[in-house]
Amino acid sequence: MSPTTALLEQSFLDLIAAIERASELSGERRRHWVCSLQQIANWLDRPAAVIPARWNAVQIEVGQLHHARLGVTSKTLANHRSNVRAALRWFGQEQGVPQRGARLSARWARFCDRIDARMRGRLYSLIRYCSARGIDPAAVDDRILDEYWRYRTETTARASNNTARRFMVRAWNNCAPAIARWPLRRLTEPPIKVAQPAWSDFPERLRSSHNRLVGGSSPPGPTTQSHSNGDFPAFGEDRRIDVLARGRWVSASGDIHACTTVRPDSRARRGRADIAPIADHGVIERHLSIA
Repeated sequence: MSPTTALLEQSFLDLIAAIERASELSGERRRHWVCSLQQIANWLDRPAAVIPARWNAVQIEVGQLHHARLGVTSKTLANHRSNVRAALRWFGQEQGVPQRGARLSARWARFCDRIDARMRGRLYSLIRYCSARGIDPAAVDDRILDEYWRYRTETTARASNNTARRFMVRAWNNCAPAIARWPLRRLTEPPIKVAQPAWSDFPERLRSSHNRLVGGSSPPGPTTQSHSNGDFPAFGEDRRIDVLARGRWVSASGDIHACTTVRPDSRARRGRADIAPIADHGVIERHLSIA
């Protein structure tokens, strides 16, 4: 691994070496613990050198292992899990390993004291990473975040998708006003990707029904509404796709429908059939805003 993604704390590999050197442990216990650590690392499909030697860091991943998928009995898995937990407990007491990861530097400890608990919870893993690498709060930028995110992906079980990153970036940017002492740099949010089908991908019957709806060919009736000026502005292609992509507004026969009320608890939203065609695109917009 590159230096920027190397583990910043002691790993399973360090734990195995410490167990093999521990003369106070019996030979049988050393063999069992080393075997279990190697087996769990193998099941996690990660090198022992990048697995933190803390139970808090591996508890979720180890707990998600299932004996049936691993091809072993439940008792075998339980024994390995118990051995790993005992070895980590021994290592923490023997080596003084902090159970919450590397201790914060004085500067980052003051930073944490200035933000509320909610922001601290979202940023704490980034804070510990920067503290361990000696990075000041004012030096955190998009490059540091990229390095941290690679480290997070390769060495932890935390979510590493764009949604998790977006939450962290927003928390960092929102805490800037509370930290007057350090001019924090704003981080860039990952873009929100919305996959939309092409207009031509929709069935012809569906597209024709939509064109009749927004083109004004459907005569107003007791359950339909029209613009006061009699015009029916057409949607752009992106908006037409957005309307049609929500299947709840399309009947089984391919016709476009929307309920005539905007109450969120309307029967049409629960799949009932008492819906009627409407010709006012403004009504569709209001329905989509509550969908």
